[in-house]
Parts: sequence; structure tokens; C-alpha cells
Amino acid sequence: MDISKENLLKFRAVKSFRLPENEVLPITSLSFDDHGQYLLSASASDNMHLYDAVGCRFLNTIASKKYGCHAARFTHSQSECIYSSTMKSFDIRHLNLETNQYLRYFTGHGALVSDLQMSPLNDTFLSASYDESVRLWDMRTSKAQAIVPSLIPSCIAYDPSGLVFALGNPQNYEIGLYNLKQLKNGPFLVIKVNPKFDKWNKLEFSNDGKYLLLGSSAGRQIILDAFDGSQLFELSGTKSFPLREFMDSGSACFTPDGRYTVGTDYDGKIAVWNHSESISGKNLKPQGYIQAAPESCPRTIAFNPKYAMFVTADEMVDFYVGQDN
Repeated sequence: MDISKENLLKFRAVKSFRLPENEVLPITSLSFDDHGQYLLSASASDNMHLYDAVGCRFLNTIASKKYGCHAARFTHSQSECIYSSTMKSFDIRHLNLETNQYLRYFTGHGALVSDLQMSPLNDTFLSASYDESVRLWDMRTSKAQAIVPSLIPSCIAYDPSGLVFALGNPQNYEIGLYNLKQLKNGPFLVIKVNPKFDKWNKLEFSNDGKYLLLGSSAGRQIILDAFDGSQLFELSGTKSFPLREFMDSGSACFTPDGRYTVGTDYDGKIAVWNHSESISGKNLKPQGYIQAAPESCPRTIAFNPKYAMFVTADEMVDFYVGQDN
């Protein structure tokens, strides 16, 4: 299906999954595998949940009661994930989802790991932690390959080439772009973010590498030029979410073609913005809204990388699929 405003506005919630009563705590992260076949969520109830994304089916609960779980991400294998511990230790755990066996522990962080991002290029990944560091890891060894000092909280994102990553510090309104082969040289570009734009908690590059999204739960998003850091658009027209103790992995994301942004709204709808056909420097209003699933107030959103589908989550996980007519 071609991604267009008309087709995006035809998306509808086709399946919703509510957590059991004893588990009703927010979903804090969503991750599709590389092929878009599976979805993995992590919740503040210390469980992860695996779904067949294509069939919109729940598959399995993976408990992590002893260690807690957050920022669960597929590796480049459909049967493996990494996730951060929230209790007892701050290790990052590499888990086989089929056998429920741990393959490796990544040790060294001294505080909660708030975000993990797999490299699109190879089996390395980045972690951001409240110990004031971002670390680069190789899946084959338990010790970090490199440590980058950071303020807290921080946001991280790989560019599509896997050669550059962005490290954002909402506290001092700066984003550093780093060449992964020259980390010792520090950032090759420092982007100053308008201090009026606060509470951002997510960075995401578009798949074409042109744009960098700053996502927030405050009812506004910003799109920057990924090459020079200039602000291109501010996306408004959504109601902000109340602050809470539980983390989330962002209330907006790009569509796979990088031409549109979709974002959740506290009023129970999903906004669609078109930035590809807009003049830069503009404050963009949504071109329309998609109604959220019944009885759902979605907060986190992720677009399937391969299929015409996106998922939203908070206390429910909702699957939205494009309609042909």
C-alpha cells in the first residue's frame, strides 16, 4: 500500500489486547523485528509480551519478575532480544525468546538503563543510562566497547547507515551527532534545541536519513534537518499527556518512507502530519486524525517497518491496519 494522507487516515484499530488485571501497568517500550513479523512490548509489571504482528495475535508472556524489564528490543534475530533490568542490577540481558534462556549479560552500568538501540548495520548496540553515560556494545562480549559521557536524562538514535548516532540531552537542550568510528573526538556536530521545546524523550531518524524527530509527550514534536541540525517543523495540534513515573518510548514516529509523522493525543486519537510537502520553518497542524481504539488512551506509538500497520500502547496494545476502502 502506498503511504499517503488519504491511506493513513483510513487506518483503523483492528485488534486490542488488554493486560490481565494483575498486570495493568503501562507499556514502556515497543519493538518490531527487522522483518515486521513480530512485536515485543515491555511493561512496568515486569513482563514482556510477544505478538504476531502480521496476524495481530498474542503469542506469549515472558516474565522478568526477578530483574524487571524495560527498553526491550529485538536483535537482528527474530528469536532474540535485549532488554534492561530495573531491579537488583542494571545489567542488560540478551535473551532467547524461544528457549527463555539468557545468552549473555552486559555489565558495567551503575544506574538504570533508560534506552537501548540496535545498530541497523551489525550486531552492536547503544545503551543510555542514568549513570551519566552512553555505552557502545558488541553482542559477542559482556564489556562495553566505548563509553560516552552524557547528561541525564538522555535520548539516543542511530541514523539509517549505522555509522552515526545522535545523543540528545533534554536538560541542556543539546543534541550531539557522533561518528561511531571516531567517538574519542566527541560530537562532530552539536545541535542547539529551542529551550521552549521541553520534555522531549525520544530521538528518531527517518529511514531516508533526511530528518531527525524529537518526540515528546507534551503535545508538540519537532523535526530537524539531520545534516545541519536546523529546525524544519514544529508539529502541534495534539493534547499533552500528564507526567507520570513510568517511562515511555515516545508519542510520535515517522512512517517508513519518512514523509509523514504519526503521533498520539491524550484526547484518544492519532494525528497525521505531512512534512514532506511543506515549506520548512512552519508550524504544522495535523492533516487529520485516526480515532483510537475503544476504551484506549494510547501514549506510545511504533510503525511497522515492513507492513502497513502501526501499534499504540499504554495499558492496552492496539493494532492499526490500513483499509483498502
